[in-house]
Amino acid sequence: MTLTNRSGERVSRKHNTVIRFAMGAIVVVVVSLAGQVPAMAQTSDANSPPPSSSTQSQTSSPTAGMNEQTGNARVLKKRSFLFPDLAYNGKPLTSGEKFKLAIANSVSPATFLGAGFGAGIGQAADSPAGYGQGASAYGQRFGASMANRASTNLIGTYFLSSVMHDDPRYFVMGDGSLKESVKYALRRLVIVRKDDGGEAFNWPGVIAPLATVGLANTYMPDAQRTVGYTFERYGWSIAASAGVNLLKEYWPTITRKVLAPMGIGHDSDKP
Repeated sequence: MTLTNRSGERVSRKHNTVIRFAMGAIVVVVVSLAGQVPAMAQTSDANSPPPSSSTQSQTSSPTAGMNEQTGNARVLKKRSFLFPDLAYNGKPLTSGEKFKLAIANSVSPATFLGAGFGAGIGQAADSPAGYGQGASAYGQRFGASMANRASTNLIGTYFLSSVMHDDPRYFVMGDGSLKESVKYALRRLVIVRKDDGGEAFNWPGVIAPLATVGLANTYMPDAQRTVGYTFERYGWSIAASAGVNLLKEYWPTITRKVLAPMGIGHDSDKP
């Protein structure tokens, strides 16, 4: 067996481990929440505080603060530059606003950094192997990653969220323990906030990545267009979404305690 074959087998085993972990996490979360989903929309109003003039004014303001509660989540006072989908007001988005959010997500710094990092990992692992090595290969991997993210945003953040009246933004829980934050981040993979404030199964979050990896088969190397590789990329996408959700949970804290004192970022807890 050649060194290349052994290296390929190690990479394949790592891929399979990640896929099994991602799928297992989703199954655990779905099973644990299966009995709660039908009741979520009914209980959301009962769990919400009675409306007041101050609450209404916060909801209508684009700079609504962290004190505004949206179920178990909160909104920021200022829009995040790195993650445009972090909610900074509680009012529902129109279809036009969801389209603008999809575009903003597709060209955000987080998207460029993620695509660059992913392309670097793929370059080091020579995956997909059909791209080869060198600057041109890195550019192809980077371009494919950016295209995947744009497709996911346009399909999930805009189209499916508009049709199903889902809110594609991420509402941070904030100030929870690590265990609670991880649980909440995983929960957001399968549960989405509705435009009316209720909750439902996150069909856009599940369908959009699958549609994206299917669409990617039109520009992936020929050897990567099999069913196995398609679902492998889907598993990686779900695993990456879980990690990004956890980062979003802590991003307001990181900005407030680390970046803002250094003069790098603006504290999203302040107007």
